[in-house]
Amino acid sequence: MPRRSRRLFELTRREWARWIGATSAGAALGCGDNRGASALVGAVFDPTPNELLVSIWSRDATEVDIEVTMGEELITIETVELGEGGIGMLELTGLVPDRAYEIAFEAGSTRFGPCRARTAPAEDAIAPVRIAVSADYDPHPMFDSALIDQVLAAQPQLFISLGDFPYTDNGPIAQTVGEYRMRHADLRTAPAARRLLEGVGIRAIYDDHEFRNDWDTARAEMEGSRYAAAMQVWDEFFPVRGAAGDVRYRSWRWGKNLECFLLDCRRFRSSNAAPDDASKTMLGATQLAWLVDAVRSSTATFKLVLTSVPLDFGMGVDHWAGFTTERGRLLDAMVGVTGVVFVSADQHYFAAHRHAHGVREFQVGPLARGVFPPGPVAPGVLFRSHQFNAGVIDVSSDRLVISGLGAAGDRFYEESLTVENLTPA
Repeated sequence: MPRRSRRLFELTRREWARWIGATSAGAALGCGDNRGASALVGAVFDPTPNELLVSIWSRDATEVDIEVTMGEELITIETVELGEGGIGMLELTGLVPDRAYEIAFEAGSTRFGPCRARTAPAEDAIAPVRIAVSADYDPHPMFDSALIDQVLAAQPQLFISLGDFPYTDNGPIAQTVGEYRMRHADLRTAPAARRLLEGVGIRAIYDDHEFRNDWDTARAEMEGSRYAAAMQVWDEFFPVRGAAGDVRYRSWRWGKNLECFLLDCRRFRSSNAAPDDASKTMLGATQLAWLVDAVRSSTATFKLVLTSVPLDFGMGVDHWAGFTTERGRLLDAMVGVTGVVFVSADQHYFAAHRHAHGVREFQVGPLARGVFPPGPVAPGVLFRSHQFNAGVIDVSSDRLVISGLGAAGDRFYEESLTVENLTPA
């Protein structure tokens, strides 16, 4: 999107007073629910050690002034012109690793925000890190809880969403670009979701409900125009730095001790109904080869593989239980890889699993959606809890601790794992 930048020495005295809050009465208009005629919501995506990707949506503004601060220091003021659908994006570069930034917005006479996000630690940074993971958010009031506030109170440096954020295939079902934009805007302006988006940097991937339930490549081809609309709007509201075409899977370091691998379990998937043989794929040959090579060559102490659907023990075949041949190849490839752990979502309850070769998996969610009954009990199911939840992951140089966080703020599950515990044999 077009942008105009003004550094500190270019600001007039009046502009400086406005941005530091001297005209606080006008600034206060944008606080709280922000659902007035000029409603605007910001979010920060894909943080790296030196970059933040700021996403802006406004109901009716055509341009937005954006103020970036780090503590008491004003870093920059930018003006971003919003495009079709009221959507804009600003890529901030040259930032300091592992620092908290605030991004405030002004449209007309109203000030919004701020968004708070942290840059990633440097790749050689050894300090402990904390991230949070969940999925499945529906802004309907029947799913309200305090979980998002508990997630923010845990002060993760990053939040990872594993999909179904938002639901677009329940009434009214989205079919067109305009309808998908409306559903994404409904999510962003829901008070709790807004607090999450404004409270922490985000990394995200879709699962199925951002397009339609249980979709695969066959369904995407069958409903080509609807699929194209869904993906266009996903990319508008959840931008990925450097994304090329339909490649949205990616990896990133979060300090010396953690590398994350975020998978796309939909775009390259064979039909769920196809025979479960060597030709059936969840990830596609290119993504699978990338994942195996990247995990095996990672120098991070712990390797976190994030899959929107669980490896096993769920209901039906719309997860890796319907792709057992490829799953077997993937788990075999993890043998001998130190510090590898999977985190999944989709099934709407928390669980701890153990798979072939001792591979560990933790299933999280929902943030705000119905809690489902569990799949059948099996020897690899170690723990289950049926409640709104998120996973909180703490990583240090010799230990990964995962907690199940409930809506009351309770850590209803906690497991502390060493590299040896997480090395498939």
